[in-house]
Amino acid sequence: MQKKRNIIDATINAVEGLKELILQKAARRELILAVIAIGFFCYRPNVYTVLIAVLSLVLLAVEALNTAIEKTCDLITLEQHPEIKKIKDLGAAAVMIIVLAIVLIFIRYLSPFF
Repeated sequence: MQKKRNIIDATINAVEGLKELILQKAARRELILAVIAIGFFCYRPNVYTVLIAVLSLVLLAVEALNTAIEKTCDLITLEQHPEIKKIKDLGAAAVMIIVLAIVLIFIRYLSPFF
């Protein structure tokens, strides 16, 4: 396969990747979170809403990488393998770390109301 070098081809590849990502149930939930976070930012822009919105987009990016890792592992073997389980668990941990960061910032954002 010849490597595509122009920006139009790269954009088409990225859109295809986004289509594949949206097929994942977890990514759809995270996309809803990102839309809500961007809505908060548009409604009341401040440092916390900016952080929540940006981290929500980072969460989608990490989910895309996690999905790529899982699909690669599944191409290698569909059988249960302890090392592949560790690899998939590490991807899931990366997603969880970003979610935790979002939750902590959201708690700080809501703290003046309590």
